[in-house]
Amino acid sequence: MLRFLAAALAAIAAVFSGSVSSQAWPSRPVKIIVPYTPGGSSDFTARTLAERLGPLLGGQVVVENRPGGNTLIGTESVVKSAPDGYTLLLVGLNTYGAQPHLNRKLPYDVLKDLTPINNAIVSPLVISVHPSVPVKNVRELIAYARANPGKVNYGTAGVGNTLHLATEMFKMKTGVNIVDVPYKGASQAVVDLLAGNIQLMFDLVQTPLQHIRAGNLRALATTWEKRASALPDVPTLIEQGLDYNFGAMIGLMGPAGMPRDVVNRLHAEIAKVMAMPDVREIFAKQAMEPALFASPEAYAEAFRNEVDNMGKLVRAAGIQPQ
Repeated sequence: MLRFLAAALAAIAAVFSGSVSSQAWPSRPVKIIVPYTPGGSSDFTARTLAERLGPLLGGQVVVENRPGGNTLIGTESVVKSAPDGYTLLLVGLNTYGAQPHLNRKLPYDVLKDLTPINNAIVSPLVISVHPSVPVKNVRELIAYARANPGKVNYGTAGVGNTLHLATEMFKMKTGVNIVDVPYKGASQAVVDLLAGNIQLMFDLVQTPLQHIRAGNLRALATTWEKRASALPDVPTLIEQGLDYNFGAMIGLMGPAGMPRDVVNRLHAEIAKVMAMPDVREIFAKQAMEPALFASPEAYAEAFRNEVDNMGKLVRAAGIQPQ
């Protein structure tokens, strides 16, 4: 009887510790929250991952868009969710690294309230303009912006978003006076860029790519030290004489306190997805490359470093916290 009681108590303790529930994980659909509108690079990455992760996990992985508040709405919903592995967050490392330095009233601590799992891709950005802007390269853009201070508007997915940070870095290095117009997602900004309501945009290649190829937008440069595979004829900023190298990293995190075995499994399954030849080809066509970490701890360390790096950029660019 005592042996039976001890076994029962051990089983109850295991349930509360999460070990039993995590062994059965997943027993229902896993949700990836994208804190932006549909159609952008983050959404594309999440849906590509979800489609392949589902079969590997033996279940279903769904994507839910929760834009608003410069990612705060979607992120807070994940932070407040049960840390059971069923609610994950699509994260841009640059964006989340900058958040503590830009928002004095951030309702969560990015380093304490999120569990880094693994990164998936890294991508250069492309600088594109509406065809009405009379420039064909970056030097002409700089000259045009200097001749028209405060009259060139650029679109972003919100203050502190990767697109905003990349453009602020460009402003800092060139001294141009251009104006940020924030949107809930990059796809919305591209719509306004196509309409000529804004003139300029830094964005991951995937979002405006079809419009660039169709001639509806003009690509001036990409932001890596090497040319983007999807835009081989577009020179880099470095080739055009600017000391500039910027890439966007996108991966998955969850709420703090996730079961260790669930984190490890997700980390491994993301790596398996990114090793699939068809997945690599899908991303390569969008100028995205696999960028994985050896362990969740290594990803967490990279995130801590990014928080420091983005803090330096925010201060150097003179971006004022809100």
